[in-house]
Amino acid sequence: MFHPSTLAVFSGVCGATIGFLINLASGGRTGQVVWIALSFAILVSLSITAWQVYAQEKTGQQWMTMLQEMVFQTYFLTVLADKPEISQIAQQRLGQVLKTLNADQQVSMLKFFSHNGLPARYIGDALQGSSTLVGADLQEMELPGIDLENAKLSRVNLSRANLSEANLTGTTLYRADLAEADLSRCRLTGADLRGVKLRGANLAGADLSDSDMGMGRARPDPPGGPGGVGLGPELRANLSNALLPDAKLRASSLVGADLSGANLRRADLAKANLSGANLQGADLGEANLTEAALIGANLREADLIGATLTWAVLDEADLRTARVTEEQLQTLSSDRHIKRAP
Repeated sequence: MFHPSTLAVFSGVCGATIGFLINLASGGRTGQVVWIALSFAILVSLSITAWQVYAQEKTGQQWMTMLQEMVFQTYFLTVLADKPEISQIAQQRLGQVLKTLNADQQVSMLKFFSHNGLPARYIGDALQGSSTLVGADLQEMELPGIDLENAKLSRVNLSRANLSEANLTGTTLYRADLAEADLSRCRLTGADLRGVKLRGANLAGADLSDSDMGMGRARPDPPGGPGGVGLGPELRANLSNALLPDAKLRASSLVGADLSGANLRRADLAKANLSGANLQGADLGEANLTEAALIGANLREADLIGATLTWAVLDEADLRTARVTEEQLQTLSSDRHIKRAP
């Protein structure tokens, strides 16, 4: 008697309205049980709607329309309820539904979130550990705070995307394009960033501790990669002119990475491997380079004033025209064949 999409909208609006009236009548003191019961009622109604669409063999476009309506209902439900437990239940349920989508449908849903300004956290845990976005075109997407922990994002195009405060812990971004992306305060600990393009990206306050951005770690290439052990020069990360002030890069592998012109002021690079890296013109003022390896690194025109170089290794590094004091160099662990201006 109702079109499934109409039923979805009607059930969601009715449920949200009833919940709002209950909350209003009780002076905002509605019991947790009532809210949970209401949430389950709405979600069950949505599940029935989804089943109707499936049973009637609707087109993929109608299926996506129904899911988008479900997203709107979930969002407005959590806004009206203003209860963390309701939000959690709704997000978990939504995540379970989104996990069933194929790659194209998940990309479509991400674009829906981005274009409508919906909080990316409402995607739930649907994309954690997912491999459906490999090679996807997600440039200029607005997805701040999204949780993509352990996701496989090899060769994905996220250039100029907004991923501020996103959780990318353990994520595979092998050869991904993140040029000019906003990754401020993003968590990238333990991420595979080999061959990633971060040219001009904003990584201010980001945590890249123990991430792999160079050629120094022998690990098999991800599925679909060229095969073999990833040690070729094509795997060098490009972070030229990237913004990395206050970034955490402790124990990261940046072997051969291009950091020319990068802003690394106050960055934590303790025990990081920067051997062979191009740091020409980089701002390393007040950075922590304790026990860092800079063997053969290009530090021409780099600003190292105020940086901590205690026990760092600069063998064969090129410091000609770099701004650094003799007092700083006296704290090095080793500086064999270091190149200095005459």
